[in-house]
Amino acid sequence: MRILIIGIIIFLIGINTAKAETLVYKSVLEKAVKNSYDLKITEIDVKIAQTEIKEARSEYFPLVSLNYNSQYDKDLTNGTSSLTPVGDSIVTNSTRYLNALSAGLQYNLFDFGVRNKNLDIAKKGKLQKQTVYTQNFRDLKLNLSDAYTKTLLVSRELKTNEELLSLNKTLFSMYEKLYNSGTARKTDMADQALKVAVLINKIDDLKTELKKNFSDISFYTKENYTTSDKILNLFDDEEGIIPVTNNSKTPIKLEIKESEVLDINNLPEYKLYQLEIEKKKAELSMLKRQNLPQFRFTTNYYFYGTDKNNYFHSFGDMEDRSLTFRVSSVLPVFDGLKNQAQREKTKLEIERLALERDKKVESVKSFYEKAYQESIDSNQKLENQANALKLTEEKIAMIEKLNKEQLIDKISYLKQKSDLITQKFELEKTRINSEEAAYKLRILAEAGEELPASSKTKIKNVKEQRNDKIY
Repeated sequence: MRILIIGIIIFLIGINTAKAETLVYKSVLEKAVKNSYDLKITEIDVKIAQTEIKEARSEYFPLVSLNYNSQYDKDLTNGTSSLTPVGDSIVTNSTRYLNALSAGLQYNLFDFGVRNKNLDIAKKGKLQKQTVYTQNFRDLKLNLSDAYTKTLLVSRELKTNEELLSLNKTLFSMYEKLYNSGTARKTDMADQALKVAVLINKIDDLKTELKKNFSDISFYTKENYTTSDKILNLFDDEEGIIPVTNNSKTPIKLEIKESEVLDINNLPEYKLYQLEIEKKKAELSMLKRQNLPQFRFTTNYYFYGTDKNNYFHSFGDMEDRSLTFRVSSVLPVFDGLKNQAQREKTKLEIERLALERDKKVESVKSFYEKAYQESIDSNQKLENQANALKLTEEKIAMIEKLNKEQLIDKISYLKQKSDLITQKFELEKTRINSEEAAYKLRILAEAGEELPASSKTKIKNVKEQRNDKIY
């Protein structure tokens, strides 16, 4: 029985271990893309737009139809009436069976470019859907990076506070012993107890916040996470807060390079509105052409058969009877000024779209410049804190040596080690925020590369914070 209980415990431990995983941003992003409803919907929208292009292109082909009519006429006047047309109907004067078969063809000879404009609108509609996909993909990466970074920061803060809690518990235990021996004041022990209590409460709050943040990531990936899962830095496949070169402990600086990175005409927001404006312009051109005549060609080939007494004998009488060719034209003369009202409405819609486009572009530009400024500030903080960290590491190395040789008291050693842990976390926090800002800059700069831009209008004197290891 005892062996069975031990086996169950080992099995449960194994299950808990198996559940823990390491989150890497690249893999998380791949899962988010795979499970994104917005991207899936947009992919379907692109396919729908392709069918609309086929529908518009069909206007360039002739319409071929085959018509069949089987009819029985019964004369109720015994032949005394005459053949009489009434509107679109014919009042017959004979009893007979009739069968008619006709093949027809209709073709739009000339419409002053209406078909071409309609096809152009359909093609721009497809480009819009493709641009929406690009925009959704960009927004997914920006939103996911926010959720991932928040989770990463909370995870690192939780880990830091757990280390601090362990050190402060040891300090409390030492103060308690000193107090019992009469070499320390009670207030010192009480202060240390308060620090432990505050850290415990903070750790509980961080665990709750971490669960919430993992749920935010789960919204994108459709996977479940636990607070025991590890989460790596935004750009690193290996854990470690500061990349180093040549085995040196000097952190790599996030270099800021002068670059014209934000192409306004290449932004998805600009493209979407510009394509909609071009569609409206094509629609306006179509409305103008609707006041011009349209020419259509029609031809019909008729087979006809009849018999007075037998339905089936009428089929034997069927033979080709006539072949017609027709060219027709329709010229709108007056439509109650409907077309004019539609044109005025379309012109106003074009003006409104242009204003909305400029407003949206300014919003994206502001977001980009904010991310750029965050990169500048974070980079400066990172440099300052890196220097402080270097000094602190040198100091703790000396303290570790003194502690090993028992040349320093344990309390001073633990306090200074706590300061180092706090200092490292502040550096890591700045580093994470700096990397996220750099990531946002890159995403905004590259968002529209999938579709060609007709012209270049770049924001001058804009810089991008990059890291050679990251990119």
